[in-house]
Amino acid sequence: MSKRKILARCVSGLVCAGLLFSLYPFLESLKPSSAIEKPLKVNILSIPKGKVRVFEHEGRPLAVYRPTEEYAKDLIANNKLTNGPYYKEGAVPEFFAYYRQSTYKGCFLYESKEYSPFKNEVPLQGLFDPCHMGFWDYSGRFINGVNMPKGVVLKNLEVVGSYQSKGEGIVQFPKITYTK
Repeated sequence: MSKRKILARCVSGLVCAGLLFSLYPFLESLKPSSAIEKPLKVNILSIPKGKVRVFEHEGRPLAVYRPTEEYAKDLIANNKLTNGPYYKEGAVPEFFAYYRQSTYKGCFLYESKEYSPFKNEVPLQGLFDPCHMGFWDYSGRFINGVNMPKGVVLKNLEVVGSYQSKGEGIVQFPKITYTK
C-alpha cells in the first residue's frame, strides 16, 4: 500500500470520527432532562395556608395552593361565577394542584395580589393572564366576565389530579407518560 493511500485512509478515519464526536452533543440534547424524568414530591404541610408554591413538573409550572377557611367560603360563594366544579361547605379539598398556565395561549399566570390592572375593580383573589386576559380563582376555575370581553369563556386550568399520598403531608406527582 502506498503512502498516499495510507494518508487518505487516516484522513477519512479522522473526518468520520470528527463527525461522530460533533453529533454526540446534539443527540444528548434530545434526551429529556433528569428533572422531567423524576416524579415530583411536595410536602403539602410546608406550604402555609393561603399561599401558592410553584414547582417545575414535566417542564411546566405546577402550582399548589392550600386554601384558608375564609377562602374556602369565598370559593363556595363564587360557585355561580364559574363553570364548576362547585364546592360545598366541608367539601373543599385540602389543596389544589394545577398548571399555572393560561388555557388560552399558555402564558404564565400572575397572582392578583402581586400585580393586577384591576386590583380595585375586582374583590376576587386568584390568577390572571396579563397577555391575553382571563381570570381564574385559586382552585383553577375560570371566572366568567372578569378581565374578559363579554361572551368569551375559557377552560378551567389543567388540574393535576393524578398524585399519590406518601404520608405525613408528602404528595408525589408522577411522571406523565404519553401514549400514541
